[in-house]
Amino acid sequence: MKSTSKYISFTALMIVSFTALTIVTCGTSGGGSGSSLPPPAGYTTSQLIFEDTFTGHSLDSTKWIPAIADQNGIWQQSVPSPYSAMNAGGFNAEYFDPAQVSTGPSGLKIVATRSNRFAGYTWKSGAICTHGKFTFAGGYAQIRMKQPDVSTGGWPGFWHLEGGAEIDTQEGGFLNGSVSNNRVLANALLAATSDQQFFDAGVDLSADYHVWGVEYKPGVSIKFYFDGVLKRAVTANVPTGAMTLLINLSIANSSASGWHTAYDSSTPATLELEVTDVQVYHLSMTDSIKG
Repeated sequence: MKSTSKYISFTALMIVSFTALTIVTCGTSGGGSGSSLPPPAGYTTSQLIFEDTFTGHSLDSTKWIPAIADQNGIWQQSVPSPYSAMNAGGFNAEYFDPAQVSTGPSGLKIVATRSNRFAGYTWKSGAICTHGKFTFAGGYAQIRMKQPDVSTGGWPGFWHLEGGAEIDTQEGGFLNGSVSNNRVLANALLAATSDQQFFDAGVDLSADYHVWGVEYKPGVSIKFYFDGVLKRAVTANVPTGAMTLLINLSIANSSASGWHTAYDSSTPATLELEVTDVQVYHLSMTDSIKG
């Protein structure tokens, strides 16, 4: 969605991050009653450094901010605080309102509805990210989520910034030949070049919950997974810095219609992204040394 980050020494980051991340681990439940996700293959619960099941009465402010941000801060654009937004007049129709984000017994919900409150935007939705709260300098991040119907402009995303590039673990709603929009997996590394690829999930991603994962070995590789199955490995232009977590539900406008579905009069009045768990596992010490 956007890529501007500063490269940082991986060695220095690993030293700082393992110290900081040990502190984060002390409160990983997010007010919930335990994880709904097992560790990915090759990882153990002892490597878990971040988790939120979003079952508390409000968003955990020790882990998240209800806005979209990168290393330069919150993307205010033309909207006032506490709102955030991408550029008006671009591909996105929405601004982000913290009130569109909620947590509770069923997890995180981000809701998009129509709104003309600010010039240049016709929808309001929600976004959360770990800017200023948490980063991971290598490891495995995974999310269990249920996408909304993306056939008329829905654009859900789970992605990562601030480590020298942009990593998109999943963005929904992209066009991929004759494949139904609700079956498209879209992942990307936006670094020295833009490298995005599409896959057919083989299932309707709006019908049930699924797990997306990314393994990040700074300077070495990025591997994208869907329901535990490796879909793609990238070994060129791999960044080296520590990444944040971002979850948002955007709405694409007609400017994106050549490569993404776009909202129109048929788009439902409400679209909803649902998340039950987000986890991050640190690399093994062997992987860390190799990295």
